[in-house]
Amino acid sequence: MTKLIYPILFCLLIVSCKNSNETTKVENKNYEIETFITNYYSEMSQRDWDTYKTFFADKAILTTIWQEPNDLEPKLLTNSITEFLAQTANGPDSQPIFEERPISIDITRKRNLANAWVYYEAKFGTENNLIEWKGYDLFSLLKFKDKWYITSITYVSDE
Repeated sequence: MTKLIYPILFCLLIVSCKNSNETTKVENKNYEIETFITNYYSEMSQRDWDTYKTFFADKAILTTIWQEPNDLEPKLLTNSITEFLAQTANGPDSQPIFEERPISIDITRKRNLANAWVYYEAKFGTENNLIEWKGYDLFSLLKFKDKWYITSITYVSDE
């Protein structure tokens, strides 16, 4: 009986080390995406739109539910990244304070495809009239030629 225990313990140790190694590989791959997402929010908050655009595939889509003041009902609003950037003067660039930062990031990755659920907080306005909110961004990401690209973002606020 004693002779059987040692080989079994050895096998358990090997399996444990392998699982630990696999977990480390997944964490490292997720760290790469987490860094990408964190940098995305930093560039957006700095309003460096040329650098910001490099995070996206050329025809990436941004989607949310939106209601203009004169609209009777909310509607589904979809913009390409190019359309979104063309409107920054009326949005993020229209106030001295604009900042978004991730609170939590939940990543799922399969090979060169990933999604990230990000819970974020935002500030917008002036020091005397500052609007603050939290919301969710859902990123679809694709790695191509060793670089991650955002293919779409779907977002909603907590309000």
